[in-house]
Amino acid sequence: MITIFSIIKYESAQDIGKRHEQQDSFAFSLTRWEGAEEPGILAVVCDGMGGMALGRESSLLATETFTHVFENAPPRLSVPEALFRSLLAANEAVREMASKAGFSGIAGTTLTAAVIERGLLYWTSVGDSRVYLFRGGSLKPLTEDHNVATRLEKLIEKGEMDPAEASAYWRPDALTSFIGIEVLEEYNLSKKPLPFEEGDMVLLCTDGLYNFMAEDEICEFLSSARRGPFNGTAQRIVNCLRQRGLPYQDNVTVLLLNPQP
Repeated sequence: MITIFSIIKYESAQDIGKRHEQQDSFAFSLTRWEGAEEPGILAVVCDGMGGMALGRESSLLATETFTHVFENAPPRLSVPEALFRSLLAANEAVREMASKAGFSGIAGTTLTAAVIERGLLYWTSVGDSRVYLFRGGSLKPLTEDHNVATRLEKLIEKGEMDPAEASAYWRPDALTSFIGIEVLEEYNLSKKPLPFEEGDMVLLCTDGLYNFMAEDEICEFLSSARRGPFNGTAQRIVNCLRQRGLPYQDNVTVLLLNPQP
């Protein structure tokens, strides 16, 4: 049975961390899919690739392009089809911008998006920004990171690489897929929507969150939001990281979606 949610609360928070520039971008957009009685919501977050050209410009352009294409998708398209079309459009826009600026192949951004429509959750992503489902007091990652570490883990699982050999790789966090790549072949796209249950929350974030805060601590913030007022939870998470003042704190962006019956 699908629970009908009449309200979707949402919020966001960001911090530049110890970086010289904020290269994360995000957007929310209310949607009304064909046949839906209540509006749904689209949430998008992008993280410009650090150490590469046009990081901030890439994340902004990807966010704007993805949101615009999704908002203007033909009614005949399903939500997954609209997400995929938006993903390809964002990739092409960033690729063209980089090419015109003389940075072809060396400019890009991650992109993660989630849509809630009629009590169902859809998502897509490229890179290592993530979508989590918070249910029953625990976080479940819905996306897979596209980086060297993930590829190494798969080789180890297949018995094709020794863990000691994998540990010798210098940059396991290097992305293997991103928005702005020549050919977009590696991405996450929900094939089936996930029905919401009462009490569920959705978290979208850049790696500036999960690389700097333990999962059980994130869960405590979200559990507190379930027990009390939701408003301000994203900001409290970001404030906690800011107060720690970690020397290598990355840009951080936190988006929360909280459907209400």
